Amino acid sequence: MKKMFVTLAIALLAMSQVFAMSVSNIRETARFLSDRMAWELDMTPQQYDDCYEINYDFLFAVNPILDDVARGYMSAINIYYTYLDWRNDDLRYILNAVQYNRFLQLEYFYRPIYTYQGHWRFRVYQIYNNPKFFYFDAPTVFRVYAGGHSRSHYSGGFYGQGNRYSHKVEPKPHNIHGSSQEKDHQRLDFGNNRREEGAKKPMNGYNNRNQDNREKDNRYQDQRKNQNKNTPGINNRTTRGSNTPANSNSSAKPNNGTSKSNSNTGTKPAGGGTVSGAGHSRTGKR
Repeated sequence: MKKMFVTLAIALLAMSQVFAMSVSNIRETARFLSDRMAWELDMTPQQYDDCYEINYDFLFAVNPILDDVARGYMSAINIYYTYLDWRNDDLRYILNAVQYNRFLQLEYFYRPIYTYQGHWRFRVYQIYNNPKFFYFDAPTVFRVYAGGHSRSHYSGGFYGQGNRYSHKVEPKPHNIHGSSQEKDHQRLDFGNNRREEGAKKPMNGYNNRNQDNREKDNRYQDQRKNQNKNTPGINNRTTRGSNTPANSNSSAKPNNGTSKSNSNTGTKPAGGGTVSGAGHSRTGKR
């Protein structure tokens, strides 16, 4: 009996190390990232829902490898950039050319994850440091989407098929993996201590560049005047699978956003790691 409990404990510990975020954490983070992207890129309601699906698929795909990315293992980093390229290419189809070029200029959207002192973090929380505040209602697919439009089901991408959007699409993908700028992006995202698994760390003692603390940036302020034309249509829609509005648990604020009192951030997974609300960072073994 004692041996069985020990085996179970080891198995649970292994699972906690493999999966850095729970599904609920993935949903919350995908919603937060999509909410800010909708705000800054002035998305339509359909773009907002599709953006949430794409961010959900990306986070779900990279979730098992994030700890190895934080350790600097090149095999994991290469896989990470492949998933990131798929995500950014899917976004290219749902955004018009103006929105997409704006997206490429914002690294906290274009390259959302970086590591610092052995932790992986989300850049968007440097700009918007209140994880409980949302400008918009939850996407209508927030609780029901489970990866049905991901690249695992559509190898060439779901969002570029048919006539889903009529706007002009940026014709050229901007892939990072295999590009001439890949090493620069690797250094900026994951520092200089990148190595193959099992190899010793470089002897320079350098971990990562200091990320600028941009919490003073006025773009994180909830009181910014909303001049968007498309995003007001996001709120007060019905969540799929129910007859209730998408934001039934929080009060909508048409100009200032939507506040959310219950958040899945701040939870502590089994296995000794921590997930913080200010960046969903998790400590991994070096």
